[in-house]
Amino acid sequence: MEKDSVKRISVWDKISDYLMDISKYVLTVVIITSAFEELADVRWIMYLWGTTGAIAFFVFSIIITHVTNKTI
Repeated sequence: MEKDSVKRISVWDKISDYLMDISKYVLTVVIITSAFEELADVRWIMYLWGTTGAIAFFVFSIIITHVTNKTI
């Protein structure tokens, strides 16, 4: 009998992928919103918070990926 090779996917890997996608979506929303709406006074705040949020999600997903892929 042959053993079936099954690739196990960790929940943390899925969470990491999800956070990476959220990071991309936040940047996309910031760019699209600024392109279609006139936000004269608050444009820099939107760029600052959007970029900070995207970077935070990205870094957190990288940390999760790094921690879960360590061999013991």
